[in-house]
Amino acid sequence: MSINSYLNLETSSDFRVFDFESVGKTTLKKRALFDLIDEEEQLYNLALCTVAPDGTEDFDTESKNGDMDMVLETVAHIAKIYSDEFPTRKIYFRGSTVARSRKYQMGINKHLDVLTKMFDLEGLIIDDNEDLTLREAFQAGTNYNALIFT
Repeated sequence: MSINSYLNLETSSDFRVFDFESVGKTTLKKRALFDLIDEEEQLYNLALCTVAPDGTEDFDTESKNGDMDMVLETVAHIAKIYSDEFPTRKIYFRGSTVARSRKYQMGINKHLDVLTKMFDLEGLIIDDNEDLTLREAFQAGTNYNALIFT
Protein backbone atom coordinates (compact mmCIF):
# COMPACT_ATOMS: atom_id res chain seq x y z
CA MET A 1 0.00 0.00 0.00
CA SER A 2 1.54 3.22 -1.06
CA ILE A 3 -1.05 4.95 1.12
CA ASN A 4 -2.69 6.69 -1.80
CA SER A 5 -5.17 8.15 0.61
CA TYR A 6 -7.29 11.23 0.42
CA LEU A 7 -5.37 13.99 2.14
CA ASN A 8 -8.30 16.30 2.75
CA LEU A 9 -8.85 15.03 6.31
CA GLU A 10 -10.67 17.08 8.91
CA THR A 11 -10.11 15.70 12.39
CA SER A 12 -11.96 16.47 15.62
CA SER A 13 -9.79 17.68 18.51
CA ASP A 14 -10.33 14.36 20.35
CA PHE A 15 -9.45 12.29 17.23
CA ARG A 16 -12.86 10.58 17.45
CA VAL A 17 -14.17 11.85 14.09
CA PHE A 18 -12.35 12.10 10.75
CA ASP A 19 -14.07 13.58 7.69
CA PHE A 20 -12.85 13.49 4.09
CA GLU A 21 -14.22 13.73 0.58
CA SER A 22 -14.52 10.68 -1.65
CA VAL A 23 -14.04 11.76 -5.25
CA GLY A 24 -15.26 9.23 -7.79
CA LYS A 25 -18.40 9.27 -9.89
CA THR A 26 -19.44 12.14 -7.64
CA THR A 27 -18.05 13.84 -4.55
CA LEU A 28 -19.26 12.38 -1.25
CA LYS A 29 -18.48 13.33 2.32
CA LYS A 30 -17.16 10.31 4.22
CA ARG A 31 -16.71 9.99 7.96
CA ALA A 32 -14.69 7.60 10.09
CA LEU A 33 -15.75 7.40 13.73
CA PHE A 34 -14.10 5.76 16.73
CA ASP A 35 -16.31 4.55 19.60
CA LEU A 36 -15.29 2.67 22.74
CA ILE A 37 -16.81 -0.82 22.79
CA ASP A 38 -14.73 -2.54 25.48
CA GLU A 39 -13.16 -0.38 28.18
CA GLU A 40 -11.13 -3.15 29.82
CA GLU A 41 -9.46 -4.12 26.54
CA GLN A 42 -9.36 -0.51 25.26
CA LEU A 43 -11.12 -1.67 22.10
CA TYR A 44 -12.58 0.99 19.81
CA ASN A 45 -14.92 0.37 16.90
CA LEU A 46 -13.95 2.10 13.67
CA ALA A 47 -17.07 2.83 11.64
CA LEU A 48 -17.19 4.31 8.15
CA CYS A 49 -20.21 6.15 6.79
CA THR A 50 -21.36 8.56 4.12
CA VAL A 51 -22.61 11.92 5.39
CA ALA A 52 -25.66 13.31 3.58
CA PRO A 53 -25.93 17.05 2.86
CA ASP A 54 -28.33 17.35 5.83
CA GLY A 55 -25.69 15.81 8.14
CA THR A 56 -27.33 12.39 8.41
CA GLU A 57 -24.83 9.54 8.73
CA ASP A 58 -25.53 6.53 6.48
CA PHE A 59 -23.69 3.40 7.60
CA ASP A 60 -25.60 0.93 5.42
CA THR A 61 -25.82 2.13 1.82
CA GLU A 62 -22.92 1.28 -0.48
CA SER A 63 -21.89 4.47 -2.21
CA LYS A 64 -20.42 2.66 -5.25
CA ASN A 65 -18.47 5.82 -6.04
CA GLY A 66 -15.72 4.00 -7.94
CA ASP A 67 -12.93 4.81 -5.48
CA MET A 68 -13.17 1.97 -2.95
CA ASP A 69 -9.41 1.32 -2.86
CA MET A 70 -8.70 4.99 -2.19
CA VAL A 71 -11.35 5.10 0.56
CA LEU A 72 -9.95 1.96 2.21
CA GLU A 73 -6.42 3.33 2.03
CA THR A 74 -7.71 6.53 3.63
CA VAL A 75 -9.28 4.48 6.42
CA ALA A 76 -5.93 2.72 6.94
CA HIS A 77 -4.22 6.13 7.07
CA ILE A 78 -6.80 7.31 9.63
CA ALA A 79 -6.24 4.16 11.71
CA LYS A 80 -2.49 4.89 11.68
CA ILE A 81 -3.04 8.49 12.80
CA TYR A 82 -5.35 7.28 15.56
CA SER A 83 -2.92 4.57 16.67
CA ASP A 84 -0.05 7.03 16.77
CA GLU A 85 -2.14 9.28 19.02
CA PHE A 86 -3.41 6.39 21.21
CA PRO A 87 -0.86 3.54 20.95
CA THR A 88 -2.48 1.34 23.64
CA ARG A 89 -5.90 1.34 22.02
CA LYS A 90 -7.06 -1.47 19.75
CA ILE A 91 -9.19 -0.80 16.67
CA TYR A 92 -12.09 -3.11 15.82
CA PHE A 93 -13.18 -3.05 12.17
CA ARG A 94 -16.12 -4.93 10.70
CA GLY A 95 -18.34 -4.37 7.69
CA SER A 96 -22.06 -3.79 8.19
CA THR A 97 -22.73 -6.82 5.96
CA VAL A 98 -20.92 -10.07 5.23
CA ALA A 99 -20.19 -8.88 1.68
CA ARG A 100 -18.75 -5.60 2.91
CA SER A 101 -16.58 -7.38 5.50
CA ARG A 102 -15.30 -9.59 2.70
CA LYS A 103 -14.46 -6.55 0.53
CA TYR A 104 -12.57 -5.00 3.42
CA GLN A 105 -10.63 -8.21 4.00
CA MET A 106 -9.74 -8.44 0.31
CA GLY A 107 -8.31 -4.93 0.52
CA ILE A 108 -6.33 -5.87 3.60
CA ASN A 109 -4.98 -9.02 1.94
CA LYS A 110 -3.92 -6.92 -1.05
CA HIS A 111 -1.78 -4.70 1.19
CA LEU A 112 -0.94 -7.15 3.96
CA ASP A 113 2.82 -6.66 3.68
CA VAL A 114 2.55 -2.95 4.47
CA LEU A 115 -0.24 -3.27 7.04
CA THR A 116 1.67 -5.82 9.09
CA LYS A 117 4.56 -3.34 9.34
CA MET A 118 2.16 -0.74 10.76
CA PHE A 119 -0.12 -2.91 12.92
CA ASP A 120 -0.50 -6.20 14.71
CA LEU A 121 -3.54 -7.74 13.00
CA GLU A 122 -6.01 -10.19 14.50
CA GLY A 123 -8.84 -11.95 12.68
CA LEU A 124 -12.14 -12.74 14.36
CA ILE A 125 -14.84 -15.19 13.42
CA ILE A 126 -18.24 -14.38 14.86
CA ASP A 127 -21.18 -16.76 14.53
CA ASP A 128 -24.77 -15.94 13.58
CA ASN A 129 -25.60 -15.32 17.27
CA GLU A 130 -22.85 -12.67 17.41
CA ASP A 131 -20.71 -14.90 19.62
CA LEU A 132 -16.94 -14.83 19.12
CA THR A 133 -15.81 -18.28 18.01
CA LEU A 134 -12.21 -17.55 16.97
CA ARG A 135 -9.66 -14.81 17.60
CA GLU A 136 -6.20 -15.35 16.17
CA ALA A 137 -3.27 -13.64 14.51
CA PHE A 138 -4.46 -12.68 11.04
CA GLN A 139 -3.93 -15.48 8.53
CA ALA A 140 -4.14 -14.72 4.81
CA GLY A 141 -6.70 -17.00 3.19
CA THR A 142 -8.96 -17.25 6.24
CA ASN A 143 -12.35 -15.55 6.00
CA TYR A 144 -12.89 -13.39 9.06
CA ASN A 145 -15.97 -11.43 10.09
CA ALA A 146 -14.00 -8.71 11.86
CA LEU A 147 -10.46 -7.51 12.43
CA ILE A 148 -8.52 -5.89 15.24
CA PHE A 149 -5.62 -3.54 14.52
CA THR A 150 -3.15 -2.70 17.28
